[in-house]
Amino acid sequence: MARLFLHIGAHKTGTSHLQHLFHLNRKRLAQAGVIYPDIGPNDAHHALAALWMDVPGVPEQFYARHSPEALWDNLVRAHATGPGTVFLSAENFSRGFPDVVDIPDLARRLSAFDEVRVIYTMRQQAPLVQSLWLQVAKTTKVLGLHAYIRRALETGLSGGVRIDHDGIYEWLLQGFSPDQIILQDYAQMRRAPGGVGQVFLDLMGCDLRADDLVQPPQDKSNISPDPLAFLTATQIVENAVPPADLVALVDTVLHANLPDQPRSILLWSEYTRFYKQYAPRNAMLVERVQPWQPGFTFEDPAPSPDMLYRADLGEEVWSRIAAALYARQKPKPDSTWRRLSRSGSRSGG
Repeated sequence: MARLFLHIGAHKTGTSHLQHLFHLNRKRLAQAGVIYPDIGPNDAHHALAALWMDVPGVPEQFYARHSPEALWDNLVRAHATGPGTVFLSAENFSRGFPDVVDIPDLARRLSAFDEVRVIYTMRQQAPLVQSLWLQVAKTTKVLGLHAYIRRALETGLSGGVRIDHDGIYEWLLQGFSPDQIILQDYAQMRRAPGGVGQVFLDLMGCDLRADDLVQPPQDKSNISPDPLAFLTATQIVENAVPPADLVALVDTVLHANLPDQPRSILLWSEYTRFYKQYAPRNAMLVERVQPWQPGFTFEDPAPSPDMLYRADLGEEVWSRIAAALYARQKPKPDSTWRRLSRSGSRSGG
């Protein structure tokens, strides 16, 4: 019988890159014993969550041909009794609002597989909230940042995504045993040889090297823009989604006039509140999983005074941005007007 690994996110932890990587290399992965099912209509498996929630980006006509119940039935029928390792990836499985996956029901549907593992990737809360705000702002609507951060601190939700990792773990325990749950640290995965893709290949015992696979194009990885450059650009266009060339112009000015160091759209005080609220809980979760994941660690550094926060952009930087904008938009003198002006000067008129 087959093994199954279900990757449930969280959002903004390299999920898009991983899903596109595995989608592009589906045939080669299958030859190595890893099955990445093609259930449509995208590179991931978000449609499987439609039993419990609305899934943005999946057209209604898709479900007219493939009902959520049928998707699960087909998945189990095709793979549960066969050899190999099935890998599913969909970060909407870990969403917390407005709908939530029924974990006991999910566990029951996966029970036909001989071995089941659920993988959840942790990311420090302040950078996670920043990336979630940027994701919404660059694709849909620029939300009021101060109110957005306040709600995240008060509710534990950021754009519908749960940021309390201990709460996610407790929720998973409603259907899965501790030895079935695998936690990963996003910061460590990014730095690992071969990156996120290699970490997942190793978890599944696959001998392939991520660097040898066909790599997805840059625009498929859903990489967040420089946070301060993007936030500044939204302020220039009065809290609308800024054009890419404006973000690039601001980014150029910031790199030329500010130290090359990490940046955040949060205030120092906001960053500190996230750290104080969640660092103890993150540490307790790491300790809690040690019996099943010996040696697991989670990087959760305190707010750094060396980081640039949104309040650190002073008048001088803003004036340089204004100068760059003026230089870009200043109209070129019309050559016909220049000729007429010179002619008028010579004639005395």
